[in-house]
Amino acid sequence: MSLLLDTHAFVWWITRPEKLTRRQRAAIDRARRGGRESLLVSIISCWEVALLAQRGRLRFSIPSEAWLEAATNLPGVEVVPLSLPIVSAAVRLERLPDPADQLIVATALQHGARLVTGDSRITDSDVIAVVA
Repeated sequence: MSLLLDTHAFVWWITRPEKLTRRQRAAIDRARRGGRESLLVSIISCWEVALLAQRGRLRFSIPSEAWLEAATNLPGVEVVPLSLPIVSAAVRLERLPDPADQLIVATALQHGARLVTGDSRITDSDVIAVVA
């Protein structure tokens, strides 16, 4: 089974891994070692990172474009584009009020992935298996 990193988990994994739980770090390490799991990042998370950096809510020591390029090219990381099945599934996730969350969760569902997240709106929704 693959792992998909929620946006905050993606950023924390690279910039502040201590903010992830021990369970999340272990799952990410297993996925990166190339076993049966893949480490996925939705293109929506890349968009969210760029947006948050533009708005000054995320700060990096390099331009956000360079940060994203480096982060998505780390060994074992695969960026997942949007697709029609993902978009179609996302609109049915009415328990999640945030459209970005809907798209990220739908991406995980379409790829049969567990979601690495600490977002209580997602974990409490019971719509996807999470690594919390």
